[in-house]
Amino acid sequence: MSSREGKSLKQTQGEETRATLIYTGARLFAQNGYNGVSMRTLAAEAGVNLATVSYHFGGKAGLYEAIIREIFKVRDQIYPPTPTVEARLAEAGDSPEEKAAVADWFMDTLINGLLTRTEYAWGTVIISRELVHPSELYPKMEELFFRPNLESLCTLVRGTAAHCLSKADMAITAHAVISIVIKLLEGHDLLCRVIGWDSFENHLETVSQIIKTRIRGLLGLPMENAQ
Repeated sequence: MSSREGKSLKQTQGEETRATLIYTGARLFAQNGYNGVSMRTLAAEAGVNLATVSYHFGGKAGLYEAIIREIFKVRDQIYPPTPTVEARLAEAGDSPEEKAAVADWFMDTLINGLLTRTEYAWGTVIISRELVHPSELYPKMEELFFRPNLESLCTLVRGTAAHCLSKADMAITAHAVISIVIKLLEGHDLLCRVIGWDSFENHLETVSQIIKTRIRGLLGLPMENAQ
């Protein structure tokens, strides 16, 4: 094996270890909170030694920050950016049905990002925890994640909900929209037991239809024919 090939293999193994630590860390931080996770637990769950965590991230704080950066990277895959929402609303014009279709599209994007892409699930719980128990990274998260997402949601509400006239009304309604989806994710196990499902996985069309219909109602849009 050439030194170049050996270096490539080492780099690949390092990337795999880093990815494993990020996924394991996201799961543990989501389940237990930042202060509830020790370096020893991180290493054991990831199947590495303590030195490996320090080598890749400098410690627990560095790993947590890396996880937050990964969440930032996928933001626009989960939350439609404000310019895209504005363009969709401009195309919809004054038609209530077309506006309802924009709301459906927005919710489809959220649902696909938060309920069907399981690799994002732990990150979503971490985000929820940050709102309740902010870490030292919260100011950066507010600037790069929370505010842009809320702006996008406010744009949707402003363009579809004629009854939302004040800034407070729009902001609270926008927050309610995302809260519905996040709480659905957090309550997955309980809801499935109550309904009699094994998981949402085989019932996503039903889940999506219910959410979109209710969001239409929240926004004051026609509730029929949610797609």
